[in-house]
Amino acid sequence: MSSYQTNQIKFINTSLIDPHPDNPRKNIGDVTDLAASIKTNGLLSPLSVVPNGERYRVIAGHRRLAACKQAGIGFVPCFVLQLDPLQQLEAMVTENCQREQLTVLEEADAIQGMLDLGATTASVAHRLGRSSDYVRDRAKAASIDNEVRATRDDFSQLTIGQLVAIARYDGQPDRQKKLAQAAGTSNFDYILRNIERDDRDRQWIESVAALLVEPDSGINLIPDPAYSDPEWRYLGCMFPSTGTPEEVIDKIREQNPAAVSIHMEQVYLWARRDKTADAEKEARRAAEQAERDARRHALEEYAAASADKRMAWLHANLHGIKRDKLIETTAQLGLLQIIDPDPQGYTLALSTWNDAACGGEQFATISGIEPERALAELRYHLDEPDWAVWAVQILAARIEWFIDPTDWTTVNDTSRRIPGYYQILQDLGYTPTDDETSHLDQLTAAISEADSDENEEDDENEEDDE
Repeated sequence: MSSYQTNQIKFINTSLIDPHPDNPRKNIGDVTDLAASIKTNGLLSPLSVVPNGERYRVIAGHRRLAACKQAGIGFVPCFVLQLDPLQQLEAMVTENCQREQLTVLEEADAIQGMLDLGATTASVAHRLGRSSDYVRDRAKAASIDNEVRATRDDFSQLTIGQLVAIARYDGQPDRQKKLAQAAGTSNFDYILRNIERDDRDRQWIESVAALLVEPDSGINLIPDPAYSDPEWRYLGCMFPSTGTPEEVIDKIREQNPAAVSIHMEQVYLWARRDKTADAEKEARRAAEQAERDARRHALEEYAAASADKRMAWLHANLHGIKRDKLIETTAQLGLLQIIDPDPQGYTLALSTWNDAACGGEQFATISGIEPERALAELRYHLDEPDWAVWAVQILAARIEWFIDPTDWTTVNDTSRRIPGYYQILQDLGYTPTDDETSHLDQLTAAISEADSDENEEDDENEEDDE
């Protein structure tokens, strides 16, 4: 046992020998096999003990002592050492470390105990044959209090790197517990990085705040106003990524805001509101919104009126059109719907009229049949010679259901069908109003322009491919 060893051996009754209360190794484990070996072969290595009044305390050999007592051995050979408390702890730490019997946390607590007894970091490092950093890291780990250690049953099995990271946040038990819970998982590094980032951000904003309140900063620092504050208008903000605190101050001076405020880890820049300009801007915004609302209302009125006119004409005139023409119209309306990129809505079973609109309301308007009687009438007439007029009513109702007011001003799959639908109606004898003709011309022009742009884009892509 290094410099503390003695050659004098004394046989001592095991009943007079106690485990050392400062033994770094808290759990000696199962000694059943060792007890059986000692019972058969005897104790081959003497214990090392120190006097404790009329009794003795073990310095080296706690497992052997427990095994001897379990085996019923009465007297055991011992080296009796004369050591002060620091020397006792040093000896126990050295002996356990050499046998690799301590967990990192047990070793850390023992090293801290040596330091508490007056040992220096250098002397402990020399005694253990370790570096000073090795000793300092374990002293940090030993600072973790019992409340945090109790976070998990296997806390003593954490690595020195994890323990040092946890110890870094001494006085912040919530953070320490969060890290302890995550130790040994892939989430540990993520949580640690977030904590480090939060600390950097906090330090950054504290440094910026300190520079802002300096008498010669030349920057007006105000309490953080609300975004709708009547006096201040938001200009922008600066984050830790903007630069160092000194760089941020320089950038604030360059932008020369009327004031700045601090909120969380950000610096907000403010200008004084020009109430007259704000009022004018708000008035313009209100006028533009009113104009948009008026255009939308006018479009909705036009769409509803034109739909009513079309369906009223179909209701009044379909039964007077010759059968051959109606069969031709059925084919045209069917083709117009089938070529739609998503024709499902046009071709749903008529039974869907019981569950959703799908043209049921429009069919009732065109045919003059009450919605609840529509299916029965259709089943009857589709097997009769006049089936064509009913087919036209069904197909026209489906198209009418799909046309939305915005389809008159926006080029999409439905709006592309509107000019073709009108052409079919006109072939039947329908005459559009001037308003309808104007809207049709505008829609046709928009479709042509969209197709032209698409063709130009395709040509450019082909040239790029070549």
